[in-house]
Amino acid sequence: MVKSSLIQYPLIVLLSGLLVVPKAYAKGTEMFVCTGADGVRTYQNSDGGDGCVPLNLNPITVVPAPRSASKSGGISDPVSAGGSGRRATAADDNRSAADFNAKDDRMKILQEELRIEESKLKSLQDEYKKGQPDRLGSEKNYQKYLDRVSRLEQEIMVTNDNIEILKTELIRLSK
Repeated sequence: MVKSSLIQYPLIVLLSGLLVVPKAYAKGTEMFVCTGADGVRTYQNSDGGDGCVPLNLNPITVVPAPRSASKSGGISDPVSAGGSGRRATAADDNRSAADFNAKDDRMKILQEELRIEESKLKSLQDEYKKGQPDRLGSEKNYQKYLDRVSRLEQEIMVTNDNIEILKTELIRLSK
């Protein structure tokens, strides 16, 4: 009778320890997103009180890379083992198709950015009115007006530079 109670006691301690460990482990992995009074979001691993909401994060899955022939010591790739040469060319075709798709995607992104920058330049030039923009009601002080004109000139120069860079990059990618 005494023997069975001794066996039960360590079993209870072990089971209670297993129930406590995952909770402690999970507590360290919780993330909260907190929104301040000014609307700025911050991410933290502890509950900051009002405005903090726990994030529902999925666990991260790590998949090891397949072993290469040089690491495993043997030849695991049928193409390198003298298999058909068709697999190698198909892989090359897939790689070149992926490169082409990536290049095409990059060109589309750059063209969209170029379109956005050109529309931004047009709106800045419309506001600038060849160096004589309209004075705003808040610019009763002439220096404020001059500061805005200077800011517009600077933004037009930066936007022109961005457009030139995007055009150069598009030309480079089209070759």
